[in-house]
Amino acid sequence: MANDEDGAIPPRGWEIPPEQDAAQGSADADALAQVIEQLLALVPAELRARLTEAVRQLLEALRALIDWCVARLEHRTGAGVEVRDIPIL
Repeated sequence: MANDEDGAIPPRGWEIPPEQDAAQGSADADALAQVIEQLLALVPAELRARLTEAVRQLLEALRALIDWCVARLEHRTGAGVEVRDIPIL
């Protein structure tokens, strides 16, 4: 049976080996970070500061929304679920 280095099909067919998957994810994140840095370098400093503040406020609003949803779910007092024992023969 051939192994992964031969270009053969992995044992599960679709599965990417963990070390390749982690390396690919890291490379993707690095590439995305470089693109963002290059785009920010094109933006004037004042606009960059305003964009940074807008993103910060958006993230704070998102966090507040998530906190509100979690609190609402924790204090939820709906009708109880009916539970029945099922006899095993």
